[in-house]
Amino acid sequence: MMGTTRALVFFCVLGLLGISQARAQAVEAEHFAHMVGGWELVQVKHADGSVMGFWGIPLVEVEVGNIRRLWFEALPEGEWAVWGFEPVAMSEKAALLAGAGADPDSLDFLFYREFLAPDDALNQDIDGGVDGLVTKGFIDGDPLTEQTAALTDPEPVVDLLADSGYPVAPGMTELLVDGTAGADVNMNQATKQLLNCLRSAHPDCEECVCTIVEGPMSPGPWTVLETELDGGVLRCEYSRVETHIFWQYGKYPEDCVVCDAGSPDHPLEYEISVEFTEYWYDMDNCPDEPFF
Repeated sequence: MMGTTRALVFFCVLGLLGISQARAQAVEAEHFAHMVGGWELVQVKHADGSVMGFWGIPLVEVEVGNIRRLWFEALPEGEWAVWGFEPVAMSEKAALLAGAGADPDSLDFLFYREFLAPDDALNQDIDGGVDGLVTKGFIDGDPLTEQTAALTDPEPVVDLLADSGYPVAPGMTELLVDGTAGADVNMNQATKQLLNCLRSAHPDCEECVCTIVEGPMSPGPWTVLETELDGGVLRCEYSRVETHIFWQYGKYPEDCVVCDAGSPDHPLEYEISVEFTEYWYDMDNCPDEPFF
């Protein structure tokens, strides 16, 4: 009978082990991530191919106390719900998406984008307690919501709040707050239209949106190192190199400079080193592959 104390996941990005042009024939896009408003919006698909929403990763500096992750949930009739949460809750939130039918490959792509995130080493293990529905850029129920939305230009105020560690999302002010004063909406109309365009994977959604596309991933074989620990526990350490291909198009949102790189015919290629450790009771040998 197999048993496990717990499965510990250590996906380690050990650097881009060479970026180069790859492939000689066109490949089909599988995953999308969009740079918008100082954030990267990673598309998450259902197993049936429909878009469940976008997972927001900040590309700008964030503080403990800020909204540091966002989930834009696609609703029927082109509507959206926005949720804020802490980096420490990422596994929990991803598990909820998996339980709701998210495509496993889509979730893998999401975590790869997380591992490449610029804030991946900045206070990720600290729980700032920010969690909940986001309305007009603030956690639902915040008394500053309507006051800030009523300002002609709310961005300077929100930026000051962000710098002080207030629960707002730096870089997303214009997308969520502008033009919502007195309106029974959680974001402005332009943002809703942009999200619906990105949802359709249209290449010309906005003047300054850079879209990163990933094609099929090629995994190398697992290498297994097993160690017998005290108490009858077997430690199984797995590692492999995965080759990813990608291309991008559009313009960088911060300066509207063209971000085109690679193409479906000639995608770029990079390698990621992945490590995964499992601990088992009552097993004499490690399985050939890890149990995710």
